[in-house]
Amino acid sequence: MSLQEGPRPEVRLPGDQILTLVCLVMSGAALLSLGRFPEQLYSTEVLGSALSIPIGLRVLAALLLIGLTAVGMDSLVRRVVGEEHLDLRFSSTFWVLPSLVTLAAVGLLPRQFGQGGAWVLTLVLLSALLAAVVVAECGTVHLHQPYYRVARLGLNLATYGAAFALYASIYGAQWRSLLSSTGIILVTFPLALELLRASEAQWGTTWLYAAIIALVTGQISWPLNALGLRALYGGAFLLLVFYTLCGLCQQHLARRLSRRVALEFLVLATAFAALVTFSTLFQQRQALQRLPAGVDPTHLGNPALRQQGELLSGPESGSGTD
Repeated sequence: MSLQEGPRPEVRLPGDQILTLVCLVMSGAALLSLGRFPEQLYSTEVLGSALSIPIGLRVLAALLLIGLTAVGMDSLVRRVVGEEHLDLRFSSTFWVLPSLVTLAAVGLLPRQFGQGGAWVLTLVLLSALLAAVVVAECGTVHLHQPYYRVARLGLNLATYGAAFALYASIYGAQWRSLLSSTGIILVTFPLALELLRASEAQWGTTWLYAAIIALVTGQISWPLNALGLRALYGGAFLLLVFYTLCGLCQQHLARRLSRRVALEFLVLATAFAALVTFSTLFQQRQALQRLPAGVDPTHLGNPALRQQGELLSGPESGSGTD
């Protein structure tokens, strides 16, 4: 199925079903904040990197809420389209952003419980964000909807924002390159699907391009780890790669890719890469000036010195190198 199939009458969004989904999910996230649940921490070592996995009722409830969000979005998409038998490759692309908002709610609300107004404000804002994302997802099912462009723009911005947050988190976790690269690939693939589903290509082609974008972004994270950038700069550089690849693939799938368009993306990518590089060098120069007297700058990768000057925070700057 394609988003561009034939003109159809305007479809009213199922507001009652959207409201029910948002209330159920956010109520569940709020209930997780009300008590302490027993939890066991399973610790292991993967390729020399310590890995801790929490196992307990809270984790199970979080997975159930994310599953509820995905099932609810699938039902909404099928209702808006008016067809029960949809290609799962089509309907599943609408799960990504709502599930990420649910994950954020499950992670943030319990941490802020007991802070009174801050907890209530976070609950209200996340509820509004989830509702806006769900409405925007439903508004991009058909291209003829009058608010399609606004909804698509909002989803694009949300997707790039989610990509930056995830990239910065993974890069700043200081995992070994094999683990961090795998994590980058796993989060990039669904986000690329969210962006590429707006093209006119068949879903098999869309999924193939999303897989290529994920693999290339993951491979670029390998040499990036060796630079020892701060988490925000590493995330920004990966976001730049993701934006450039998705933009080129979108233009190609829509049959609008030309030398001029490719040159525009290349110039923009070069300019932002130069900005990130300049910012990184400026931060490292400031860090060098804060070094204690008598410290050899060639030992910047020493974890003991990182606590004093906080020079580097990349995954490959310390004992976690490959």
